Amino acid sequence: MDSMRTKPVFGRLKNIILPFIYKNSLLRKMVYPDLKNAYLEVTNKCNLQCKMCIYSKLKQTTGYMSRKMFEACVDQLSEMGVENLYLHFGGESLIHPDFKQFLKYAIIKRDQGKIRSVSWIDNGMLFNQAMSDLVVDLKVDSIGFSIDGVGEVNDKIRIGASYPTIEQNIKYLIKKRGSAKKPEVHLSTCDYGKTEEQELDVYREWVQFVDSITLIPSILPDNTWENKSEISGKFRMRAPPAFCSFPFETMAISWDGKVTGCCLDYVFKMELGDAKKESLKKIWLGPKYQALRLAAIKNVFPNDSICRKCEFWQINFDPNHKFILENTATIDYGYIYRVIKLNKNN
Repeated sequence: MDSMRTKPVFGRLKNIILPFIYKNSLLRKMVYPDLKNAYLEVTNKCNLQCKMCIYSKLKQTTGYMSRKMFEACVDQLSEMGVENLYLHFGGESLIHPDFKQFLKYAIIKRDQGKIRSVSWIDNGMLFNQAMSDLVVDLKVDSIGFSIDGVGEVNDKIRIGASYPTIEQNIKYLIKKRGSAKKPEVHLSTCDYGKTEEQELDVYREWVQFVDSITLIPSILPDNTWENKSEISGKFRMRAPPAFCSFPFETMAISWDGKVTGCCLDYVFKMELGDAKKESLKKIWLGPKYQALRLAAIKNVFPNDSICRKCEFWQINFDPNHKFILENTATIDYGYIYRVIKLNKNN
């Protein structure tokens, strides 16, 4: 008899509580976190030693993601309906000997599954003509290339790089793409080691060719903003968001299966789960991820947490749209980044 009374009462409470949770965006993020972005670190090996790279300063074992793990992760992410699948994290993806096969498999799951887009960021050194032909044929959604100056300026910051090689590889891709919409081609440059004029040189050289150029803040190994006082004193800033949204939207999986909920945790110190032993959905909805989300909302972390001093998510430029390079280009200031595009109305 008691159990019969309990069911209607529980049903009534459920009908009250769940709509309340759904209407409250913060509670909804906690109870129904929506996985939008997934990073698969196919390898953490890299062929460059960039001066500003946090990852290169951290010692750890390197390796390659197995084909079995890659396909299992992609299958699960497709079932979870991830919006954006990125085939990179700590290393240079094209070093992986099976990367082309991995890319083809991911595209199949985009075209026949629930993944919306597939892309990655590349350093451009190994992105040869055969790779360009493949990504155009597969209609990969976007490719990002990292450049930190024109000519020797780039090569002195990105140790091991050859600017002429990178330039040739990117421009071949753009020519091969022609008038097609995919892949979009983007550049990113770090706000490190360059004068303002040298940054303008990058914009001047590339804005007419690529879809956009993103200026990325330089972050130190403790996750603080390197030139905070200089930049925030020069540009108008807004108050940061209430909390870091990364744990509510994004998952990164290492080549050997470790999972993190932080975009700067290149050594996977968090270890929120192990993709070799648990399903990604179970990890995503599990207690470790939920504890991280709660800590993010409260902005209270243990002393040894990589999130404790993090300033990356707090960078918030006052939205602004300016014309540069004699009105041939525009720069948009926004959350974390500054984005430069060709002024098509000029």
